Amino acid sequence: MAGKMKKPLQVSREGYSYSQTRKLVEVAVRAGIAVLMRGHPGVGKSALAAEVAGALGLPMIDIRLAQRDPAELAGVCFPDHDGQVLRQFPPEWVRDACDHPVLVFLDEINAAVTRLHQAAAYQIVLERRVGPFAFHPGTRVLAAGNLEEDNAIVASLSSALCNRFAHVVLAVDARDWLEWASAAGVDEAIQGYVARNGEEALYTHNGDVAFPSPRSWEMASRMYQAADESLRKRAVAACVGVEAAEKLFSYIGIYRQVHPERIVLRGEIPDFTQGKRSEPSFLSAVVFAVAAWLTNGAELPDEALPNVVKFLSAPGVDPEYAFLFLRQVRAKGALYERLKALPEFRSVASNLVSLRTELYR
Repeated sequence: MAGKMKKPLQVSREGYSYSQTRKLVEVAVRAGIAVLMRGHPGVGKSALAAEVAGALGLPMIDIRLAQRDPAELAGVCFPDHDGQVLRQFPPEWVRDACDHPVLVFLDEINAAVTRLHQAAAYQIVLERRVGPFAFHPGTRVLAAGNLEEDNAIVASLSSALCNRFAHVVLAVDARDWLEWASAAGVDEAIQGYVARNGEEALYTHNGDVAFPSPRSWEMASRMYQAADESLRKRAVAACVGVEAAEKLFSYIGIYRQVHPERIVLRGEIPDFTQGKRSEPSFLSAVVFAVAAWLTNGAELPDEALPNVVKFLSAPGVDPEYAFLFLRQVRAKGALYERLKALPEFRSVASNLVSLRTELYR
């Protein structure tokens, strides 16, 4: 019997998640089509470009237009007295793009750059060359820029240049970021806070110089882990702003009330259907606190393993939080393999994965 057909990706004016955008960009770049990827500051445009370059096996040349002199893009001319002509001397990156396949990443393409910048970018995108220097046939072009509503300095691109791009908007997506954050070692309390509050917590540009974004939350995590207790809130605020830091530390206050060792070692599972324990903030805090305790070196005897299953299948445990828990624990291979030896764990995990696949197909 043929497998169930996958639901096609729906076209969106608001943009696509990181994983969806990555697939779209990779398809376009493989086909030799230049892509203009736009998104809020700090949502991962540069990281996505690097991933696409890696997937294609291409070295990436990262050109930030707003930080480059036009001569660094188009080169300089010098007089050839013998030939009575002007000759163009190319920048080093142009030689690289001509000599072998690379991914040319034009970042900040719609920043407040000059017409000279745009003219150079036009030739790179339209003609795959700089002056007389034609790129290698395997060289590809990817550009990125901010959105107009970001209060970032944005200049209009010519319609001729825009029409040479495939356009993709990278949206803020908490689920994708949490998957990345788990692998990147972002602090569990910050992950739990974002999981509880979603995209609004992950990205809010309120006009302050420091504001929450996928990039600044990763910075905040490193500051939080490096600072002592007396400096932590100020360290986080320096990255994501005062308002976001206050909200995070309110959540951390709940997070610190959780006793994961009682849940795992004694099987004391809270009643997540009653009172304050039924609130999403509490459930999020418990899930990430227990996962952190298990993955940060806690000794777990075999007789306590069924308590993990009991916790995951407890009434009131939201399936999405339970799936996040599985993803955290799976990163610690030895523990996950021990849990997989339990038939009841395999059943719970399978049901969660199936449910999530159905919900987010």
